[in-house]
Amino acid sequence: MRQRIAPIVIAVVVASLIGLSWAVAMRSAEQTIPAGRERVVFWHFWGGKYRHVVQDVVRRFNDSQTEFWVEEIAVPGQNLDMKFFMALAGGDFPDVLNQDDQIIGQWAERGALMPLDELMPADEYARLNDWLSPAAQKIGTYDGRLYALCNGLDIRLMFYRRDILDGRDAPTSITDFDAIAHKANDDPTRIVYLPDDRRLWAWGIAFGGRFYDPDTGKITANDPAIVRALDWMVSYSKLHGLEKIRAFRSTNRETGSQSMLLEGSHGIMMDGQWRIEPLDEAVGANFDYTVGPLPHPPDGLANAGWVNGNFFLVPRGCKNPRGAWAFMKFWSGFGGNEAEAGRTAAAGGWIPASRGVVEQPMFQAFLDMHPNFRLFVEQAQSGDQQPTPNIPVQAYFFERINQATEEALSLKASPQEALDAATRDVQRRLDALRNFEVNQRTP
Repeated sequence: MRQRIAPIVIAVVVASLIGLSWAVAMRSAEQTIPAGRERVVFWHFWGGKYRHVVQDVVRRFNDSQTEFWVEEIAVPGQNLDMKFFMALAGGDFPDVLNQDDQIIGQWAERGALMPLDELMPADEYARLNDWLSPAAQKIGTYDGRLYALCNGLDIRLMFYRRDILDGRDAPTSITDFDAIAHKANDDPTRIVYLPDDRRLWAWGIAFGGRFYDPDTGKITANDPAIVRALDWMVSYSKLHGLEKIRAFRSTNRETGSQSMLLEGSHGIMMDGQWRIEPLDEAVGANFDYTVGPLPHPPDGLANAGWVNGNFFLVPRGCKNPRGAWAFMKFWSGFGGNEAEAGRTAAAGGWIPASRGVVEQPMFQAFLDMHPNFRLFVEQAQSGDQQPTPNIPVQAYFFERINQATEEALSLKASPQEALDAATRDVQRRLDALRNFEVNQRTP
């Protein structure tokens, strides 16, 4: 099964009709390759200010050796998956991609990806596994093999306005957190804390639950600890009332969470390390903040939560897997490239996938400039930071749990009912896929 690309929904004829003009536009990014270099085609999703960081990494890699020449092609927006499989159907696809979606398990199961152990000798592969942080290894592993190499991790922590804490440290227990977040407030445009429907993935883990049992292959999203986490999240819907929540969201419809913390619409929010630099720029007489780990109940887990990240993938059958691997090592820092990776992580504000990169002087200087970033880096080393399980229906699993969380937060279903239904739905889809594969292999 994994040695072939499964039938692709997007037909080749569709690719030829609507993909031609796009392919021509993509080719406009090609550069003249120096004599003696092997071309490496690199697709990524980075845009805006990050595009310049990516272009600088590519330039530094190309200047660092004389064997390969990377051409970077930005594929922004939400269509990278579709464009990639269209390219596979047409036989003209990149050598390496950078992605951040919940797709590793699905793409690996389809046979679209080359496992990383096929790119290197066994001893190098063993060193790579030892070099990666636990979170980075979990993100990249499917069915016991690495299919993706993380170049940056995303961690979620709690952001607190200092005036909300009133001189106290960031709380580590749910009880202490609630005492702060339940502060009375008659202003409909201000709510100290409001759970987000995408955050059960983090709270469920902090409460001590797990969403999937790899030993049995069963979806366990209705784990009692996860149900308790969602019940706790729903308590905030009941505390504020749906009418006030709707009014609050209507008032802040065009305001991002960062601005809501700055303006005081929120006093607490869960968010990622990318908020640190802009918030640091805003610190002054009227605003200051700190960060803390996800608080947890007595039977929960400290330093726990949901992790995702940016990672490299090598399509099976690409033209230059050797060049792809060389570029991946340069960016991530593996194989003696830690100093270059530390420079890249500092420029992008990214959490490295290995402690060896974290320890580099340039990245340490970045942390000295942004001390609240340090906790994100420390949490990334925790074994209790868990990604969405890498299963063949990974993207559906992720979105179906978010849907169940929204249903409970809007009081359309109880936490138990919502998670029972989601668990059944994901298990049904996973079982159907497994049964299909068994039938395909049966003579």
